[in-house]
Amino acid sequence: MAESQALLEIARPNRGWIGISCAPLAKPSLRFYRMGRMSCMGRMGRAVLGAAPCLVALACSAQAPRPARAPARVAAAGATALFPDGALGRVRSKDLDFPIELRLPSKPDWQVTDGPTWLVARHASTSSELALRTWRAERLVRRSDCVAQARLARASIPEVHDEAVVERRPFGSPADFDTELVVGVEPTAQGISGYALAIGASVGRCYAAVFTTRVDGSGAEQEVATRLGVAVDRIFASVRLRSVDDRAVRHRILAMPAGSPPDAPAHP
Repeated sequence: MAESQALLEIARPNRGWIGISCAPLAKPSLRFYRMGRMSCMGRMGRAVLGAAPCLVALACSAQAPRPARAPARVAAAGATALFPDGALGRVRSKDLDFPIELRLPSKPDWQVTDGPTWLVARHASTSSELALRTWRAERLVRRSDCVAQARLARASIPEVHDEAVVERRPFGSPADFDTELVVGVEPTAQGISGYALAIGASVGRCYAAVFTTRVDGSGAEQEVATRLGVAVDRIFASVRLRSVDDRAVRHRILAMPAGSPPDAPAHP
């Protein structure tokens, strides 16, 4: 697998077209069109992901192309998993420096742990994990500072390799943060791994959202693309900081006419 990864070549965009090739084939083996600032992963999950082209790395090998063979086994975390399509459920943090609220598809299927440093949600059946954090920083903190601090606090954040990045752009959620979204896909010994990172800075605050997933078997390319699309368009986009009013305990005030006596205590 490491050998095949080294052989994968992604050509620089040329008037919107991107070519992906393997050295043994001596020419681009697949091409796809980049729409606007979005690659074939973008506006993600919307199907047209001729997503297999994005992930052709698994087809590369140091040898000549092999004859067709029976389809590989479908992983347990295949396209029938509930996570991408389930109804959205609300998740609220309490222990982060700046509490947040977000929506999770198929919320009951996630194991959610709140704080003290990260809000972490794990979806075991799809080998998916979501981690979010907000924290206090210097008043004039930069986004690069927040990225460095996030990586110090969580060593498992994927390293970003330019050749694996399929999308990089500003991201508008949560509001009032200078946030950059980075989406990447890489072949690994366990299958195809995908990640989406959204890390941003605001005045005196940092924010980080990290989604990772892994798929093995037939249809892995489309499934990874779908999950990344859901993570960006449905989960990351739903994140907002909770205001003081959101977190305050509200007491019901009962108005009584002036001069009305209080109710007499009940006798046993």
